[in-house]
Amino acid sequence: MPNVKLPTGVDLYYESHGHGEALIFVPSTAYSGEVWKPSQTPLASALNLIFHDPRGCGRSVAMQSVYTIEQMALDIVALMDHLKISSAHLIGHSMGGRIALSLTQNFPGRVKSLIMAASGSGPAARPGSDCIPGLPHRMVVDLVEMGFEKFIYEEIVESDTFFTKDYREKHRAEVEEFFRLAWATHAKLPEFIYLCIARHNFEGTHRLGDVKAPTLVLIGEADTIGSNHIAQSKVLAERIPRAEMKMLKGQSHGFFWQAPDETNRVILDWVNRHRAVS
Repeated sequence: MPNVKLPTGVDLYYESHGHGEALIFVPSTAYSGEVWKPSQTPLASALNLIFHDPRGCGRSVAMQSVYTIEQMALDIVALMDHLKISSAHLIGHSMGGRIALSLTQNFPGRVKSLIMAASGSGPAARPGSDCIPGLPHRMVVDLVEMGFEKFIYEEIVESDTFFTKDYREKHRAEVEEFFRLAWATHAKLPEFIYLCIARHNFEGTHRLGDVKAPTLVLIGEADTIGSNHIAQSKVLAERIPRAEMKMLKGQSHGFFWQAPDETNRVILDWVNRHRAVS
């Protein structure tokens, strides 16, 4: 599909698949909408899936050089206006969850339900030294020492961050293929840094009580590598009113791709349960 020039200052690439309840996917830091296609497209048989490349990622081009999480949430609102979608279900993965959370906090009438997938709400909800605002020391050192492409490759292919050790040993080809898929439309280094700055400057923890949409906190039981997303997910579940938390057995940060069938069943069941929510 062609890009659309939005009034928020971004030439945004998006795709729409299927019909029915609108479900907007918001990807992790620096990823494009392409990462959802191999694993989540089957949901298009029951839902209207909206994939997009956030500003600075893939085929989307931003007019501004400074990004914020709130700004990227406004991009989605503008996209919804363009598509004439008054309200939708949102699913955000990792940094994408922060974007979806910001949208939910500031535009409650536009969100039917929210899935916070392996995500968090900001430094105040993070343990240890990660609670300090700004780029994490660990990330900066690794990025400088390894170089950009190796840094991303290491995170996806060689560490337990996205895929568990057992899965990587048994499905090396699939993990390598996911890296190639993600890297092909991954944000370039300057945009990657802008996105990371946006991610680590966002703070939504103090407003978790403002979330009125039904919320599912979805997390893999092994998602503790690097940034401990289990600890962050527990904060979400405790502070968002009536939030539900589901832990996926044997999964880490990349459960969308390691266990797509199980993940899709959880997503579809959640959206079906909240179809009537206005």
